[in-house]
Amino acid sequence: MSNLNTRSRITVRWTTNPADMGYDGTPSNWLTESGETMGIRAALDFEHSLSQRIGQGTYRKIQYTHNGTVVTRDQIQTVIADAEYRDRF
Repeated sequence: MSNLNTRSRITVRWTTNPADMGYDGTPSNWLTESGETMGIRAALDFEHSLSQRIGQGTYRKIQYTHNGTVVTRDQIQTVIADAEYRDRF
């Protein structure tokens, strides 16, 4: 994990192109696009807000990066959960 903390900025890239998900067609360059940069809590809620924009049930692929390193949604969620736990005690 690349030193994630509650002040980290996450870049989120996403696609709905079937070719990017392994189906037939021409893949796009979605991984080289600039993406959307946001705070860590907004990145955790991004999947839900994307569903609101493009419609529920639409197949999509999402990539989260921090300082050029790919991070998972679970890693982001762990950082937020740890911060909330520390705030309680």
